[in-house]
Amino acid sequence: MTSLTFRLLEGSSVSDEVLSECAALFSSSYGVWSDAVSRPLKPGGQVKMSLAKLREQVFPCSSRNFLAVCTGEEGCIIGHAFATLWDFSEGKTICWVTQLVVSALHRQRSIATSLVHMLPRTYAFGVASSHPAACLAVAKCAHANMRKVDLDFICTTAPLALTTSPIPYLRSAPLRGRLFQGPSMMISAAFTDFGVDHREPQAARAQWEGKHDMSWPLGELEDRHEYLYIVRCS
Repeated sequence: MTSLTFRLLEGSSVSDEVLSECAALFSSSYGVWSDAVSRPLKPGGQVKMSLAKLREQVFPCSSRNFLAVCTGEEGCIIGHAFATLWDFSEGKTICWVTQLVVSALHRQRSIATSLVHMLPRTYAFGVASSHPAACLAVAKCAHANMRKVDLDFICTTAPLALTTSPIPYLRSAPLRGRLFQGPSMMISAAFTDFGVDHREPQAARAQWEGKHDMSWPLGELEDRHEYLYIVRCS
């Protein structure tokens, strides 16, 4: 089995070389575009991200940013978790996982959970992702049970957390789902207008539902939406 090394970096110390590796990992492993995208994007094409775009999205200016990375035996990054911390209410800080990616060749090894575990513990964790695995990793790190999601906490915390976020796409993302503005097929989601294909995440959701004999607690997901999961750290 491949030996893994984990490390946590503060945003200010992350070099362009490391960011380039993370951008390459994202571009090869994150997912493909859905049928709903229009030119120049191509349905089924790999979702890619440049170094400049990655830095813009995960390292908002004047914020507390972190990067947890996992490297394999040859020193290449095979998993990463970016996070930004901010105070959304007096005495309450949230650690938001802005991007969580693990190489397709190294999944099912708890790497995602280990990466999130390295991030600073605050009042709450948050993530917006189309993939249930990201929500599950955050839940484990908060010592929360995904089968018993505190929807009331999400409902009351999400509006303030997002409107105070230093991350532009989060701050402007409309809240959707039964907790907020409908539709009822979704329970907790944000419209991020990110057209990644949902077939792989849907398969992961179905697998989780079959294993636990219950519906995914955050509901279904429409195109260009992401699950919105916020949990208080215990």
